[in-house]
Amino acid sequence: MTGLHSANRLHLPRGTVTWDSLGAETADRLGDPAAFAGRRVVFVLETMAEALGAVAYGMAADLDFGVIEAARLSPDVETRFAENGVQLVSVRDGAALGQHPAAGSVQPGRVTVLTSGTTGLLKLIPHDRASLNTFDRVADLPANSWFLPYQIGSYAWYQMVGLGLFVAGQDLVPADFSDLAGSFETAIRQGLVTAISSTPTFWRHALMTLGPELLATAPLRAISMGGEIVDQAILDRLAALYPAARIRHIYASSEAGAAIVVTDGRAGFDAALLHRAGGPVALKLEEGRLFIRSRYGNSAGAGDWIDSGDLVEEREGRVYFLGRAGNAMINVGGQKAFPPDIEAHLLRHPDVLWAQVKARRAPLVGHLPMATVVLRRPMDEAEAEAMLIAHCEGQLADYAIPRIWDFPDHVPLRASLKS
Repeated sequence: MTGLHSANRLHLPRGTVTWDSLGAETADRLGDPAAFAGRRVVFVLETMAEALGAVAYGMAADLDFGVIEAARLSPDVETRFAENGVQLVSVRDGAALGQHPAAGSVQPGRVTVLTSGTTGLLKLIPHDRASLNTFDRVADLPANSWFLPYQIGSYAWYQMVGLGLFVAGQDLVPADFSDLAGSFETAIRQGLVTAISSTPTFWRHALMTLGPELLATAPLRAISMGGEIVDQAILDRLAALYPAARIRHIYASSEAGAAIVVTDGRAGFDAALLHRAGGPVALKLEEGRLFIRSRYGNSAGAGDWIDSGDLVEEREGRVYFLGRAGNAMINVGGQKAFPPDIEAHLLRHPDVLWAQVKARRAPLVGHLPMATVVLRRPMDEAEAEAMLIAHCEGQLADYAIPRIWDFPDHVPLRASLKS
């Protein structure tokens, strides 16, 4: 596979393989990739090994391709692909699936990245090798074995797959998505993992399911987080668990690519980045929204300013994320309460493992903050509510203190690894 590090290893449940061997397996099933050269295709598959093999096959031949799990297909999804000129193809035998696609252009080397679809029908985001290879900005990346927990076909998944394909010495340990915590535990006990890319919610799920004692035995040298707001509490917790690890949090999206990398152990990012001239990434704020121009952005909008859709606020030389525009603010009788600020404060309490704040309709004031909190230890709910209200008083405005509380016994984890 020209230009790819095809000898990097992948630690699958069936054993350790290479990109070369997986790509060869796919070629045995699909035949000469020239058969797909005149089409925009998305390979439909069942397993992680099939997905990785399809990427090796497509990348080596510069196909216009992507991948999707069969479980994500529906008539609406098939229509979305057909409208975009995409032919669905079974990775097991090359048979055409779904609807006949509309006529469309074919771009060799285009990689179709899929959004999670959690806020509506999935979108098709075009990328290529250059925009997926975000690790070219790292001058010297030590050899590592990365745990890969992300959903097949997502931007974060492709980033990690790109790391394994484009950078020497970067092996991957794909997770079993039906049992993320269990597969992480197995990888730790087998001594396979030295690095991980994930989300704060994944870590809180792992902390509750596996416990800090087991997690601390993992010889992690590199930890990357993204996908949602990275708060100070989880940064501090991981720094305590893994004092020798390099911990980074990364702001990235399917459209903008990996835009901001923070390594100083603090939530948010340095406001100086807003004024930096030149370089591969530029940032600006307009009416409290973050705009990004990046060479790592998707190929359809390369060089353009991309509205991230995220609200941010600059405070004392630091820029903090406030959430997504349209759902980030709770109007409490005309006062503005921001859930990420309330969540960050709740997470500073030593008994709080995970917290989420949403608006709940209320008479007179319109809405009130409702807090869903997972505690580190079992507590009487009335006692827990009183404890957390006392924790908020004097630190949050009165209207921002949650008045409705829920205490589930587990950390919710969606397919995107977000809560």
